[in-house]
Amino acid sequence: MFATDRRAFLKAAVAGTVVSALEIPKVASAADPGPTKASPGYYSFVLGEFQITMLCDGVCFLPTNSLATNVKPEEKKPYFDAHYLAPEMVRLQASPLLIDTGQKRILVDTGLTSGTDWAAHAGRLNKTLAAAGIAADSISMVVLTHCHPDHIGGLVADPAKQFPNADLVLSETELDLWNSPDAASKLPKWAAESAPAVQKVFAALGDRVHPIKGGADVETGIAALDTAGHTQGHISLLVGSGSEQLLITGDAVTNIHFAFDHPEWQIMWDHDPDKGAKTRRALLDRAANDRLLVAGYHYPFPGVGHVVKEGMGFRWLPTDWVWDS
Repeated sequence: MFATDRRAFLKAAVAGTVVSALEIPKVASAADPGPTKASPGYYSFVLGEFQITMLCDGVCFLPTNSLATNVKPEEKKPYFDAHYLAPEMVRLQASPLLIDTGQKRILVDTGLTSGTDWAAHAGRLNKTLAAAGIAADSISMVVLTHCHPDHIGGLVADPAKQFPNADLVLSETELDLWNSPDAASKLPKWAAESAPAVQKVFAALGDRVHPIKGGADVETGIAALDTAGHTQGHISLLVGSGSEQLLITGDAVTNIHFAFDHPEWQIMWDHDPDKGAKTRRALLDRAANDRLLVAGYHYPFPGVGHVVKEGMGFRWLPTDWVWDS
């Protein structure tokens, strides 16, 4: 069932198709009202001279049996029960973010394609940007941590016009991986089906696509970190302004529960589960040792906090919500 669920997940995410109830169980929910005055779906804070805005794209659902795949049921079940992780489906937040340097507005990841049963409350990035007063044509760069459909999905519908003045930046390894004529042979079987749609995004953007090496600067104050494992070319970002730093993990660390408590527990979505686990522990260790502020894509919104060492693992410590005066 893993493969069926994942293929349906990826295919629907990129193409915007509806997944049948036989593949991914429907989640009963009301229609998404979009951002409101009571819940605008964004959160901004200052990092040195930069302004960071967390942007709610909504939530999606994944099969629980795709998590902690190397753990025995008798160990996994009590842990999941204790952390309110449902036995069939888990809810995931999707939170792109915007870095405003004062000279450029840089969007990190683009959320999902809307219109699917499994992601009925996702694909609201445009609404959230509008609520935050951020025009799509004011964004000068889009950085992709990787090309899974919950990160590139916001570009799929109309890549050339979605962010008309933005260049697209990603690691050269990630670009080569997905854009290769034989991509299917380089990707896990469940990921290969989304490659044609990803390739269409690159083709539509043409010379606006700019690959970089892991470790290179995306922009002054923004460095790309090679955090391969989730995908072969996955990058995280280290943002620094003045004396302050922010680590943007992307999907190198995908949740605040077992990824912290048990970084060695593997997930089906990592292209290389062993490497993903090693990368996860190393990144969490760095965040804790360097006392970095951290932003997580799939963490409970707004997904900003710190990493604290605890026992053989780590603990997520959310920051206090800071209100504008």
